[in-house]
Amino acid sequence: MTEKYNLTGETGIVKRVKISKGIIIFSILIIIYSLHGLPTVNFNTYYTKFYPSPEKAILARYIFSIALRIVLVISGVGILFRRDIFRKIILGISFFTVATVYWKHPVICFKRVLIWKINQGVLPIDVLPKIDMLSRVSAIICSSVDIGFALCLVYYFTRPKVKQQFMR
Repeated sequence: MTEKYNLTGETGIVKRVKISKGIIIFSILIIIYSLHGLPTVNFNTYYTKFYPSPEKAILARYIFSIALRIVLVISGVGILFRRDIFRKIILGISFFTVATVYWKHPVICFKRVLIWKINQGVLPIDVLPKIDMLSRVSAIICSSVDIGFALCLVYYFTRPKVKQQFMR
């Protein structure tokens, strides 16, 4: 507890709420998730993954992905300081993720990655007949993880006891 003075000179006790472990854990997960998803490859590699889309659309996607990850890292840190604007940004991005997950994980991209891994010798040639099924399963798994994580963020950061920690 700390003592605080108001404008009239009167003193009052202001109770500082301890940050919950959930906020700390989610903040760390957001930061790790964002850094992990950051496109570290050059644009040419990114382009081949999303080809035959138009080059300008792929470039816009590439820039948007980097910008989104930067905003998520900043928001993850902002949540540790319990700034409500960052809680709201995380909620907005979570809803956006759920709404656009199909465009985030196109099956064709997984197929291209699997073919590339076969060409590199990482995967055996025997996988080739199953490539359509494997690429769909990969897209479903990645989409499910993104949707699950986004919904967990929405659930947690809209709980009254958690929201209360962001009110100052």
